[in-house]
Amino acid sequence: MSDLVTRPGSGPVGPGHRPTAPHELSEPAPEPLDLRLAAPAACAWAAAWWAVGHVGPGSWRAPAAAALLLGGLALPLGVATARHRPPRHRLDPRPGSAVAHGQAGSVRAALLVCVLAACAVLVVSACSCWARERDPVAAAVARGRAVTVVGTVTATPRTVVSTRSTTVLTEVKVATVDGAASGEHLTVLGGEEWLEAPMGAVVRLRARLEPAGPGSREAALVGREARVQVTAPPSGVLGRVTGLREDLAQAVGAGPAAGAWTPGAQELVPGIALGDDHALPAPVRQDMRTVSLTHLTAVSGQHVALVMGTALVAMGAVPRRPRAVLGALVLLALVVLVRPSGSVLRAATMGTVLLVGVAAGRRSASLPALCAGVIALLLADPRQARDLGLTLSVAATAGILLGTRPLAGLLPRWVPRPLAELLALPVAAQAACAPVLVCVQPTVGLWSVPANLLAAPVVPLVTLTGLAGALLAPWWPWAAGVLTCPASAACAWIVTISRLLAGLPGAGVPWPAGLPGALALAACEIGVLTCALGARRRRSAAGGAAVAG
Repeated sequence: MSDLVTRPGSGPVGPGHRPTAPHELSEPAPEPLDLRLAAPAACAWAAAWWAVGHVGPGSWRAPAAAALLLGGLALPLGVATARHRPPRHRLDPRPGSAVAHGQAGSVRAALLVCVLAACAVLVVSACSCWARERDPVAAAVARGRAVTVVGTVTATPRTVVSTRSTTVLTEVKVATVDGAASGEHLTVLGGEEWLEAPMGAVVRLRARLEPAGPGSREAALVGREARVQVTAPPSGVLGRVTGLREDLAQAVGAGPAAGAWTPGAQELVPGIALGDDHALPAPVRQDMRTVSLTHLTAVSGQHVALVMGTALVAMGAVPRRPRAVLGALVLLALVVLVRPSGSVLRAATMGTVLLVGVAAGRRSASLPALCAGVIALLLADPRQARDLGLTLSVAATAGILLGTRPLAGLLPRWVPRPLAELLALPVAAQAACAPVLVCVQPTVGLWSVPANLLAAPVVPLVTLTGLAGALLAPWWPWAAGVLTCPASAACAWIVTISRLLAGLPGAGVPWPAGLPGALALAACEIGVLTCALGARRRRSAAGGAAVAG
């Protein structure tokens, strides 16, 4: 038999020859996206948004009625889904086959999951509204009279200076209202006397409680007329966290070359490492807000993923199951260290989603985890549906998961490939968050992506050395000061680029406010991406035709 073999569409093939097929020149097909939980997550979010917006007496009745209605709808859907038997043989797409029957069963199952997710969130929301309506804080707001509140400060007081006055922002977890037990939270917009109430301190205040906004996590507001008295110093978990933050700030301020850094750099170290930005100077805060760098001082999912990823890499030789247990312990310790609040728990969930995607090596595993995380967060606290922090966290995470790979393939047309891979992540996150941010601040920053790109390389250094310094400072302050010197230098770099880029033209381009502005910006982004993808496909098709010719 001859050694040469002739295959259709190719020339003779010998033992040492590998034919080049036309399909080998084309790009691999994109990985399919698993969006099965996207619709249930969206339904749960919409239900929570609507439900927690009800305030006043009887606010729980509307969510409860909607939950009963959806529960009644779920019964026939459940029966129909249970009776559905998908065909055992391979589906035949030819006319007259049973494809429509299989599709109907899938649609019923998808609708059932959406209805159940929304119904569960509505039940939790109704219970939450019912509990808040019967809380002593709600009664005090309704009466409009001054009451005596005893509670624990749960946030480090932060000063906001304006041309008219100085306001101190903090939060209080209520224990009693005129002696009656309560479990609600208060937002304090007080005077400078609140600076003497550190996080973890027990306070007694006399004030008239004002109503908070619809859907707010805090049940009421405390104004400047409140009289506050610290009755006990910080203790427990919050007391320990407060001590670590103070020790870190002192160690950074007493470290080598402490006075050589750019103003605001040393105050930024606890902000990035622990989310403690109360001492950050107002000009630095404004510059970082202008160039969209304020997320660095919030404990984000990327922050949690960085710490957990480093810990898992360090435990590379440990077997898989013990490593998973140790990773969970690291996550728990981090949540406690940076203050176990709703935003930190949200960041832990989003960070875990990112790690699931990294561990699985594919977006199809991370997207269902993101949607499941959203549903879990809304079941734990439906009022997070109206929280800007959750919206930005989900948008940034989804942007990173969905947009990083396509952008890494598109950007090499204009920039070198290594730079394109560095740009892809901040561009994807910024593009996903921009329409949300426009609703809050109607400006578009042209220098936001360059600022994030320049700051990104030093953020892991600040995070890891800052956390290590916080753990070392109570035992060896001098060593903690030396350890955090690189973090101070990195923060000086971030402060410098924030100031320089915030002063450039185009740092804050006016944009229409509210939902119309957000939709317009999203439409512009989609249009640019569609044009870029279309041009890429045309170039690929032209290249394939040239090779085939």
